[in-house]
Amino acid sequence: MDGDGEDDRGGGGDGGFLLPPFNFSMVELGVYRSSLPQTPNLPFLETLKLRSIIYMCPEPYPEENSQFLESNNIQLFQFGIEGTKESSASDLSSSIAEALKVIIDVRNHPVLIHCKRGKHRTGCVVGCLRKVQNWCLSSVFEEYQRFAGEKSRVTDMQFMEAFDVKSLRECLCSIIYQYHGYGSNKRRLLYKEENVHQPRIKSL
Repeated sequence: MDGDGEDDRGGGGDGGFLLPPFNFSMVELGVYRSSLPQTPNLPFLETLKLRSIIYMCPEPYPEENSQFLESNNIQLFQFGIEGTKESSASDLSSSIAEALKVIIDVRNHPVLIHCKRGKHRTGCVVGCLRKVQNWCLSSVFEEYQRFAGEKSRVTDMQFMEAFDVKSLRECLCSIIYQYHGYGSNKRRLLYKEENVHQPRIKSL
C-alpha cells in the first residue's frame, strides 16, 4: 500500500494557526482520516477530542505522538500493514476487517484513521467501509483517487472491489445498522451493547 516516496508532512504551525495533518478529512460524523500527524498537527488533533486512533503501519508509533495519546487519554489500535504493493491479500483483508470493527463501534468515536501518508492503506480502509455502507464502486474509487492522486494504484482498487463485505457482516452479526437519512453525515453503524467482542488495543 503506501510505499516510499515524497515526504508528505503537515508543515509548520506558526502564527497560532491550527494545522491539520496532510490529507486530513472527515469520513463521516466522528470518523476522520489523515497522514501520520506531525508535531505541528497535534494542537489541531486536540480540538477533535479523539477517543481512538487507528494506525495502519507496522512501525512503532512515534514517541511524541504516543505521549500525546497518553496525555489526552486516546486509545491506539494498530493494524500493521506493510507499505508495499505486494502485500498479501489475505493479510490485508484480515487487518482491514479488524480495523473496520473498531470504526463501526461508535464507542470508539471520535476516531482518526491514518497510515504514513493517508493515501493507500488508509484509502483501502475507508473504501472497504464505504462498501459496508453500500456505496457503489464508482463512488468508492472516486474517493480513493481523490486522496491518492497520482499515486492511485490499480491493485488497491482491485482489492477494494474483491473485499468480502458479506463475510465481514457475518462476523459482525451483533451490529445494528442505523441510518438517519440517506447520504447524511449522521448515518451510523452501531454495536449492540450485549455480546460485543472487544477489539484488541495497542498498549502505549
